[in-house]
Amino acid sequence: MAKCPVCETEYTPNEVETCSVCGYDLTPYPPVIDGIPSGFLEKEKKRIAAAKGVWQLSQSQVESAQLMVSKVQSQLDETTRKIDGFTTTQSRLESQIEAIASQLQSQSQAIASQLQSQNEAIASQLKSQNEAIASQLKSQRKAIASQLKSQRKAIASQLQSQSSQIEAIASQLKSITEAVADITPIVSSSGFDYSELDRLLKSGEWKAADEETTKMMWRVAGKTGGYLYNDDIKNFPGEDLRIIDGLWVKHSRGRFGFSVQKQIYINCGGLPDGSYPGDTIWERYCGEVGWRVNGSYISWSDCTFSAAAPLGHLPGMAMDEYWGVFLESGVALFCRAQTCKL
Repeated sequence: MAKCPVCETEYTPNEVETCSVCGYDLTPYPPVIDGIPSGFLEKEKKRIAAAKGVWQLSQSQVESAQLMVSKVQSQLDETTRKIDGFTTTQSRLESQIEAIASQLQSQSQAIASQLQSQNEAIASQLKSQNEAIASQLKSQRKAIASQLKSQRKAIASQLQSQSSQIEAIASQLKSITEAVADITPIVSSSGFDYSELDRLLKSGEWKAADEETTKMMWRVAGKTGGYLYNDDIKNFPGEDLRIIDGLWVKHSRGRFGFSVQKQIYINCGGLPDGSYPGDTIWERYCGEVGWRVNGSYISWSDCTFSAAAPLGHLPGMAMDEYWGVFLESGVALFCRAQTCKL
């Protein structure tokens, strides 16, 4: 058994790719001739140490939040016991009142029967006494009902306050989770870091994000510039393509991304099999995504780098003045997207 370098959870090497607790990438390093460079190992140690620090901080905050939830739950249990006590008291008082009323009624009937032969003055006096007692009982009932109503309002107010505390704790836990997610680097298994692309898209810097997409695809394809040709796209790693597409779709709320462009291409009559669909379908597609205006193709610098751009307008990283290169790589990209299940 081995342990995760971040949260120290045990796992069986070569059987799992990511930690089941913290999600850390556990895939082994690929064999490298002459060994892994010491600079890369030192950088990897720093990255593991940073991830471990983030994990320990998040665990501490989660434990603190759980302690607060436990405390609030104890208060809720105590309040529930109080409510049960008040309900029992109310039931007991009502039973006593009913018993007293029943007893008084029986006594009145007995006295009326015994004193029936006495004069009207005594009967009138007894009637007055009975009315006074009934009035007193009525006042007592009102007082008890008023007291119980006030107690119920106080308990309801307390429960509402505690409910607000629970909601605040839940909101805090959500913020902690989002904060941990924001500082977690987005790295593919091949070692390419997409954190900068994520940051640019999240902040709405569409043009810079488009340029970063081009640079990252160059690096993954093993290039420093130029164009991505058919063979470059066919051999492009599926995981990296899914990461790039996922970030575009997520931060544009489904408006941009390779998968969005592929679907528009299919809707225009194209087939994601790598074959050129013909000028009519291709021109229709470019018109739909805003790359062809008034019968002419636009250049990359004329793209609309905003959330208000047409559906599928971005990324436009493959688009340039050499439309022959763009046609080849564009069709190949849709084919690769279909293969990678984008």
